[in-house]
Amino acid sequence: MYNSHRMSRIAFVAAIVSIMAACASQPEPAVTEPERAVDTVVPEVVSPPVHSAPFDPASVTVEMKQATFFDVRALIQGLNSIIQAKDYTSWSSALTAEYRAQYSSPETLARISDAPVLKRQGISLRSLQDYFIYVVYPSRQNDRVDDIEFIDANRIRAITINAKGERLVLYNLEKIGDTWKIAIWR
Repeated sequence: MYNSHRMSRIAFVAAIVSIMAACASQPEPAVTEPERAVDTVVPEVVSPPVHSAPFDPASVTVEMKQATFFDVRALIQGLNSIIQAKDYTSWSSALTAEYRAQYSSPETLARISDAPVLKRQGISLRSLQDYFIYVVYPSRQNDRVDDIEFIDANRIRAITINAKGERLVLYNLEKIGDTWKIAIWR
């Protein structure tokens, strides 16, 4: 009886959070991006989401945060393996359509190609697959998630904490259906 009451309570709270998230967002706190040789040269151009009322991250239950954290930790461990194996197809399937479009655009690829580390190596990115091979592969093989921050019920930041104690964004993730995908918003 206790477990079914608890489960229905969790389902009720999750439904309330989802409803609130559908109508909400809040200004996002500044979070330092990881210091990576190539990865940090990519400024993301994103329009802020438009919602009518602010989302309150405090409304996320401990159970929901823990469950999401475990899902995200497993996702990032899987991404590490995919990246280590240079499995472009699997990595590409973990991206939102917006992310894929942004990092496939000739303008973005040209801007990233201007990074000193790529220029020194004579690398000019021409496709999303080039971006994966020359930017993602060298810099994203051993990521570790230490925390998550809810932006709304379907968008989170996966955070790592460096040796200096700084909270760094590993990935912006968006839940599409039942699957977390790498997204491009900030």
